[in-house]
Amino acid sequence: MLSIGGFIVVTAGAGAAYNASSQTQTVAAAPPPTPVKVARAAVLDVPHVIEVVGTVDSLSDMLIRSQVEGVLTAVNFEEGDLVRAGALLATIDDRPYRAALAAAKAQLARDRALLAAAERELARAQALQRQNVSSVQTVDQRSAEVEQLRATVALNEANVESAEVNLSFTKIYSPTTGRAGLREVDPGNLVRPADAHGIASIVQMDPISVVFTIPQQILAQLKEHARLTGGGDVAIIDRESGTRIKGKLAAFDNRIGDGTGTARVRAVFDNKDERLSPGAFVSLEIQTSMSKQVVVVPKVAVRLGIDGNFVFRVRDGVAEQVRVATAYSNDEIAVVRDGIQAGDAVVTDGYSRLGPSAKAEIVEVSPVAAPALARVAEVTGR
Repeated sequence: MLSIGGFIVVTAGAGAAYNASSQTQTVAAAPPPTPVKVARAAVLDVPHVIEVVGTVDSLSDMLIRSQVEGVLTAVNFEEGDLVRAGALLATIDDRPYRAALAAAKAQLARDRALLAAAERELARAQALQRQNVSSVQTVDQRSAEVEQLRATVALNEANVESAEVNLSFTKIYSPTTGRAGLREVDPGNLVRPADAHGIASIVQMDPISVVFTIPQQILAQLKEHARLTGGGDVAIIDRESGTRIKGKLAAFDNRIGDGTGTARVRAVFDNKDERLSPGAFVSLEIQTSMSKQVVVVPKVAVRLGIDGNFVFRVRDGVAEQVRVATAYSNDEIAVVRDGIQAGDAVVTDGYSRLGPSAKAEIVEVSPVAAPALARVAEVTGR
């Protein structure tokens, strides 16, 4: 009996020790809170911006051609020069055209003298008719001669003007201010109006434009935004240097592209340093509209679930999964229309280890940066 009682006591003591050990293990097995980084939802003005690729296009690209045939006697610019509007670019041998002008003027002078004599004859015939000395037939004949000579004089005056115009074409002036291209012909060559390559090209560099296409779905929205803001904001992105050049929308094409569903748009930029060259491809950020005072969270905080978008919101050490509706987003931020409020802490890092109502420990809190794409409306050309 004593041995049996002793066994019972030992067994009971062992059971009590086992239960205490089991409880200790249970407490130790509880997972620690998940460390997370959060950002606080903010209320900001958010520009809606799209990114497209455009082509730099000069607002004035002139191919300088000769308008008369002749020998090129001088070229007054160097390749690559910045030439001003009205500057003398080249001259053509003008001797044939001076001779033609002199001949036209001589012919005009002769016919004017003949006209003056015919008018005197007509006046005499009319005076004699009034005295019943000359016949009506003679007066009519003298009148016809005067009209014929007047027409001849008018023709000669036109010939003189034409010869003066041709003579003026022997001096070629720049029609615009721009950068001269490579010269196609040298002095001593015969130039003609039909020459395909002309003499050289003059390209306006400042200001300069960029032509790009946008989907027709946002065309009306972009036009309205440009109307309300005095020209929508556009920025060229230099991804290597990180700089941006600000510009404004200038014109919309008058039709949608056949079979493409896109519309062409032109934006204009200052280009005093000539960083932009015609024909180059550039990346553009284009502001299409603006959302005023909306709730904004980092884009990385918005996750896609079976039932739609959601975020993890941390309150009192617990991360709760909250469904949200977004109105606009880009690579950096998302505008939340419903689900959270300004000041709510949403998880931006560590969400992969979270589940519904999981305990969370905030290790870093950062504010929501102002939308980076707002720089479109703020940048200056550099």
